Amino acid sequence: MKNKSNGSFGKNAKNQSRIHRLFFNNAGIKICSTIIAVIAWAIIINIDDPYKTRSFNVEVETINESALNSVNKVYEVIEGSNAIVKVKGKKSVVDKLTASDIRAVADLSSLSAVNAVAIQPSLRKVVASDVIMECGQVLKVSLENRESKQVKVTVVANGTPGEGYTVGECSAKPNMVEVAGGESAVGQIESVKVFLNVNGATEDFSKRLVPVAYDEDDNKVESSTLSFSNDLVRVYAHILEEKTIPVKVKIIGKPADGYVYTSTDCLPERVRIAGSTRQLSHISNVTITVDISDMTTSSQNLEQDIYISDYLPKGITPVDESETVSIRITLEQVIKKDIEITSYDIGFSSLENNLGAEIVDDMDKVNITLSGRISILNGITKDNVNAVIDCSNLDEGVYTLPVGIKNLNNECKILETDRLRVRIYNTQSQ
Repeated sequence: MKNKSNGSFGKNAKNQSRIHRLFFNNAGIKICSTIIAVIAWAIIINIDDPYKTRSFNVEVETINESALNSVNKVYEVIEGSNAIVKVKGKKSVVDKLTASDIRAVADLSSLSAVNAVAIQPSLRKVVASDVIMECGQVLKVSLENRESKQVKVTVVANGTPGEGYTVGECSAKPNMVEVAGGESAVGQIESVKVFLNVNGATEDFSKRLVPVAYDEDDNKVESSTLSFSNDLVRVYAHILEEKTIPVKVKIIGKPADGYVYTSTDCLPERVRIAGSTRQLSHISNVTITVDISDMTTSSQNLEQDIYISDYLPKGITPVDESETVSIRITLEQVIKKDIEITSYDIGFSSLENNLGAEIVDDMDKVNITLSGRISILNGITKDNVNAVIDCSNLDEGVYTLPVGIKNLNNECKILETDRLRVRIYNTQSQ
């Protein structure tokens, strides 16, 4: 047993000697070889996947706006809405990055006295190796007091509906919105509009539209501080059928004494209206009533612009250029006129067969007083008047008869006339 133990110990000693020689013989050479191998490995790795730096243009995100809202302030970015972020890291990592992988944040709760804050970059995703990110820019803002006001929503219809149709009432829901933002921007707002496209429409429809603020000059008010209580407004559009109908003018009343109504002119003579098919089927014309009581030729109301909608049933509306018609009423003054006629220019009418007539009065001239419209009487003179004495139903004898005018316009009448002595005789007995 003793000899066997000694043998085992001897073998162990030999093994330890071999291990010692393996690690420690030529130790300097082995250490140098290891260092060279590590350096060579690092060189190979860096040649194959070197470090590089890339720059990215990134949109800056603001956080903690509530810090400003709590003091009733709003902000507008004046510098630094985009930032250049430099990323340094291994080529295999950096080359795979895009601008969307990078986050640039400006914390508004950390604004400086000059309303600026440093932009902090970070990665949105985990990468295989660390990278170094740098951004030397700042975000600068302007601050204003926050204001708000309620503004009515106006619907503006653009485009042309289908043929034979027109746009009726367009309503917005809600019809009022609250606009909030910087006091300078809110103070400019005069109206809020939504724009509705009605091209080709032939029936009612609705859409959700974005509200837009405008100033008193109808210029768009643009500010990043502005916000609306409703980002979208529901608009309901009514599309109506069209119909063209004639315009009739009904004259009531009588003009002032000494004047007479003669005519009415109306332009346009036909108008376009819109409504439902059922409503339009009951309308064949539109009648406008005009009262000419006590009017004269100098009255102001002889010419009027009439709103057609005042004479249409509920639910029927005029279309665009048919909203008004122009009416002109013509009155004429009634005058008197004296005409002097020589006796030999007077003829006879309605004599019975075989009877003749002659004036046996010693008057050389007679006078007739007429009444009528000035335009008619101005055309009647002693040279063109056809003066006659009516002898109807008279037998032979001497009569005193009035002088009349043959074919006198029925809008004129004889007020006064001289009377002449006329002898009616039998022509066969002379």
